[in-house]
Amino acid sequence: MKSVIATIILAASSAFAVPTAVKRSSSFQVTDFWAIAAYPGSSASMHFALTDPNYPNDTPTDCNLIWTYGQSPKQSARCNNGEYYIKFPQGAPDYNLFTLELERVNGTTTEDRQILLSSNANGGAPGTKWICVNNPSENIRIRCDYDGTLEF
Repeated sequence: MKSVIATIILAASSAFAVPTAVKRSSSFQVTDFWAIAAYPGSSASMHFALTDPNYPNDTPTDCNLIWTYGQSPKQSARCNNGEYYIKFPQGAPDYNLFTLELERVNGTTTEDRQILLSSNANGGAPGTKWICVNNPSENIRIRCDYDGTLEF
């Protein structure tokens, strides 16, 4: 009888000592996503709002970039809350086809995600929600907008 009670107590204490897995979402949500570029040598800009379900106290946060068109933005570019790096792993973005990478700077969950965005300018992305318009106004070479919420 004593061995049965000892076994039950040992099993119960072991169950409480094992940390439970923290369920994490696998998606960033990006809204209000747009990009504008003038001509090479002048300014380019990009904006989006990032929500990370794994860090509800830090997001949503705005992410804004301004750089010289035709060059890469600063490697240390971050979203406004300072918790996410914004990267373009293939170099200076061509708004018609580029990879966006977001990396969580601090936190308990490592997050580093990439997504390829294509405007279908080359015909390889029919039905895309990344819509680009060339020369929408006198001083703008290209403007692109994402239609809806981007999840990756």
